[in-house]
Amino acid sequence: MKIMANSFKVDVKGTKKLANFLKKNKDLTPVKKVVAKHGASLKKQTQQNMNNLYKGHYEWKKGAGLTMVSPTGNTRRSVTNTISNNGLTATVAPQTEYFPYLEYGTRFMAARPTLHPAFAIESMKFANDLNKLFK
Repeated sequence: MKIMANSFKVDVKGTKKLANFLKKNKDLTPVKKVVAKHGASLKKQTQQNMNNLYKGHYEWKKGAGLTMVSPTGNTRRSVTNTISNNGLTATVAPQTEYFPYLEYGTRFMAARPTLHPAFAIESMKFANDLNKLFK
């Protein structure tokens, strides 16, 4: 499972159980299902976090001063979940170029992390499901 935009990445490497599982099972369908399930779940949770955190921002408007501007939802709609590497990699990434500013903040604006918290939870669930497969 990968996350773009200043990437987070979960790699399962060097596990003897994984190597044995792969030797015994040429059919990786169960692993692919786990990857697809958690990729979709990560996308959904990220979008829910965005819905909860992105409430708008203030802009200066001539004659009116600082005014609250409602969010457009563009970043939430831009989140993609791409399955690659023959079903063994899920990449979840918002496609707006300004997403890192929202996630990490700037000197003018506080961070509003949405992807990292979702990833922290989902990566544990992903690892647990993979461990269940290898037992």
